[in-house]
Amino acid sequence: MTTNGLDAKASLDPAIQPVGQVIALDAPPRAFFLTGATGFIGAYLLRELLETTSATAYALVRASDPANALDRIRKNLQTYALWEEWMAARIVPVVGDLKNPLFGLTQEEFTAIGAAVDVIFHCGSKLSYIAPYEYLDSANVGGTHEALRLATTVNTKPLHYVSSLGILLDYKEPVGGAEDDELDEDKVPGIGYFQTKYVAERLVRMARDRGIPVTVHRIGLIVGDSRTGISNEDDFVARMIVGSIQTGYAPDVRANMDMTPVDFVSSAMIYLSRQQSSAGKVFHLLNPQPVNWSGVFDLAAEVGYASTKLPFSEWVEKMDLCADPSTNPLCPLLPFFHINFARRMMGVNGDDYMALHTDATQAALASSGITCAPINSHFMSIYLSHFVQHGRLSATIELT
Repeated sequence: MTTNGLDAKASLDPAIQPVGQVIALDAPPRAFFLTGATGFIGAYLLRELLETTSATAYALVRASDPANALDRIRKNLQTYALWEEWMAARIVPVVGDLKNPLFGLTQEEFTAIGAAVDVIFHCGSKLSYIAPYEYLDSANVGGTHEALRLATTVNTKPLHYVSSLGILLDYKEPVGGAEDDELDEDKVPGIGYFQTKYVAERLVRMARDRGIPVTVHRIGLIVGDSRTGISNEDDFVARMIVGSIQTGYAPDVRANMDMTPVDFVSSAMIYLSRQQSSAGKVFHLLNPQPVNWSGVFDLAAEVGYASTKLPFSEWVEKMDLCADPSTNPLCPLLPFFHINFARRMMGVNGDDYMALHTDATQAALASSGITCAPINSHFMSIYLSHFVQHGRLSATIELT
């Protein structure tokens, strides 16, 4: 699917309008509704929201029943060392699916949740860089549509949407890309996932124009917790770094890019969601201190994991030949590196980072005390230690 016509795909039910009381962003919530609680960022949002409020969490989960849903949430947070047993009493598992109207709930169930919650954090999505738009549409666009419906059920409550910086990365010139720029379908890459995130964000903006309080939080390449190194072992950056180290070959790509620790993303999003001044705004939750892939593997070498760096095309050829499909986590992504957009995402064809601005976001965070950890040798040591502990890498002297 081409990007032309994406705006035409954004259709928000005329019935989704402000209704009843409009709840302020800075009002302490009785309860919140969260999608994506079985994901990486969603786990951090759930933990921090439970820790910093007295609110009950209504968490949407695909499951056979509520007990299975809570078990999925528990196991996910345990994976990231975030779970404590007291949380169970504060979580109401909602068995449903983003791709279904009303999330698969009955009208009565949907209305009851609309009456119970005071704020929505819409973090869930279906992620694939190779699946077509049509495969992802129902979950990513349809799910956002139904989250907006919930935001206007019984009363009008704020909705905080996790979008993607990837919707900006097919620019023709490295200009624009500021938080307050208008959406531009011509900047969206021909990747189904980014196309669905663009259309979903368009829906959120349409809701904003109708008077529904929303915020948009665009994220880029998320990495592990800067304090513990705990990571989503299946994400793009983890697969890139561990897979390359395992083969001994790394891409020598020197264009700037972002690698943003998950703890910064979660804390920044929650802080910004509580500021009344954030209503209607877009934020770019990316590391303001850029890195590049070549530098990342230099940092890995500093802590004991040296690789032979190769030009991107040669690296792809080496990975195709050398990566063991049974053990190398990068193997499932190798087809992605043969499409043109991969070169852009990797920084081979230009400096994408220079088209992404974060000045307004940093200004909004200035008095919060929340800062993004730099990607340096200290971070890399903590980060790679996680993969050693989980058997993905062998220990080195520097990490022991």
